Amino acid sequence: MAYSHDNVIDKLLKLNERIAVDVDDVDDEGREKDLIWCQRLITDVKDSGLVPSKEEFIMANLMWKKYGFLPTERKSTEENMWKLIDGMLTQENPSKIGAIKMYRRFITNASLRESKEVVDAREQKIKRGW
Repeated sequence: MAYSHDNVIDKLLKLNERIAVDVDDVDDEGREKDLIWCQRLITDVKDSGLVPSKEEFIMANLMWKKYGFLPTERKSTEENMWKLIDGMLTQENPSKIGAIKMYRRFITNASLRESKEVVDAREQKIKRGW
């Protein structure tokens, strides 16, 4: 599928709306961070003409799922997050920083230290084959 700048802008605007009107159990601080991130990305894409990175597309997709499911359906979304993180840690050129960012984007109230520790533990689990 070819990249469509207008299509990306449209989807980001819909994501921004989805985050803003979500009334589920997501904490307000986390929602605020997600809104700021989404609005920054919209500005970068719309006003500057930048193309989002692969990680930004992944994070936007995770947010779309995060703000669109019922709490009972979020478990499968979390499983998908771990699959993506595992993929980032096991790819040819592992991206630990990308994995930490993804974890922080999904678990919005996680500190940088906590996120790094979780990703480090996950990396060790993968290396040991657990």
